[in-house]
Amino acid sequence: MRPILYAWNFAPERAKALREICGVLSVTLRPVAPQEAPLLLGRLPEKPPAAGPARMPFDGEMLLMAGFPDPLTDALLTQLRRHGLTVPRKAVLTPVNALWDSVTLFRELSREAERHGAPK
Repeated sequence: MRPILYAWNFAPERAKALREICGVLSVTLRPVAPQEAPLLLGRLPEKPPAAGPARMPFDGEMLLMAGFPDPLTDALLTQLRRHGLTVPRKAVLTPVNALWDSVTLFRELSREAERHGAPK
């Protein structure tokens, strides 16, 4: 499976920078649609759905790395820093969070970011 970077709530300009980074790293960038928010993270499809509701149940950006070996995770984080893309909510798909939906992951990552003093 090719690594997939799931992305929530990125403005067009920031999404463009993410696409460039993913192209360099041979990673599939997959924006998550609002109607997918209730899906379990481990069941997010590789392809986006047809158009649906336009509003995500949360406002902040979030990234989820699926199928990333450790060196690729490090390379992605390095590229995000190089491009000045600060994203306080990012995670690697694990057996635990694969059973969460987008809102639960967002909530957990937001709590963690607050504990570490990251911007909202």
